[in-house]
Amino acid sequence: MLFAEAFLLSAGIGILTGVFGVGGGFLMTPAMMIILGLPGSVAVGTSLATMLCTSSFGLFTRRGSNTIDVKIVAFMAVGSLIGVWTGSTQLERLKKLPALRIHGHEVVAVQYVLLWVFMGILLWTAGFMVYDYRRKRQRGDTGPQVGLLAGIAFPPYAHFSSLVQPRLAVVPLILLGLFVGILTGLMGIGGGVVLLPVLIYLIGQPTAKAAGTSLLLVWISAMMGVYINARLGNIQLMLLAAMVAGGVIGTSAGTHIGLKADESKLRLYFVYVILAAAVMIGMKLAHMTL
Repeated sequence: MLFAEAFLLSAGIGILTGVFGVGGGFLMTPAMMIILGLPGSVAVGTSLATMLCTSSFGLFTRRGSNTIDVKIVAFMAVGSLIGVWTGSTQLERLKKLPALRIHGHEVVAVQYVLLWVFMGILLWTAGFMVYDYRRKRQRGDTGPQVGLLAGIAFPPYAHFSSLVQPRLAVVPLILLGLFVGILTGLMGIGGGVVLLPVLIYLIGQPTAKAAGTSLLLVWISAMMGVYINARLGNIQLMLLAAMVAGGVIGTSAGTHIGLKADESKLRLYFVYVILAAAVMIGMKLAHMTL
């Protein structure tokens, strides 16, 4: 029964991913906790393993497309790998915390903390997508732009061919990778929903190359996360098989739908999906504590 539920859940999120063109990892982990009733650590580990499989497929389809800046990935991966280890370590610490007592109810600490963090990420994502939608409507798609980090005068520097302003300070790249890695290790998300805006607005990559660069960094981070979580016993292989199968089928179907729709409107519609997920998490939190 759990296998079928996992397949349907992954297929549903895969359809959303294909239709809206935004990675569904930040929806997958909380949905596994709430709908499938999995412990937070198992949801994180299995989500990371699913992400590793799907991002491997995505990288294969992008071979020869020249949409990945390997140099940016190399610098960010330095911070990201450390971040994944840090996030995974913090997750293990959360697992060992005693149950929290809130309004007379005992709640599992790791579930409670992760759901609140996911709530924050979902609301941040919805706010950013509304901002981006309005910006493009008011000013139009202005194409490649100079990233905000280009103005930071903090050596050492490196030059990146995919940027309008090719010279960029290295330390901010490593710190951004660290932040994304912590999200990956702690929450089982690739960080793509945060990483894409970072690559486009802070670093200054064109959208197409930002998507490819993000995918490779997600793959590296997920590989590290899977290694750590496999050693900790946080990955269920049968569940993983169902999630990968459902995700591939759902994403393929969703992509066919999404290609026929208006991209700018789709992104706005996706905000409603995110808000619905936030409401679902809010209801779960209320049920846990009231």
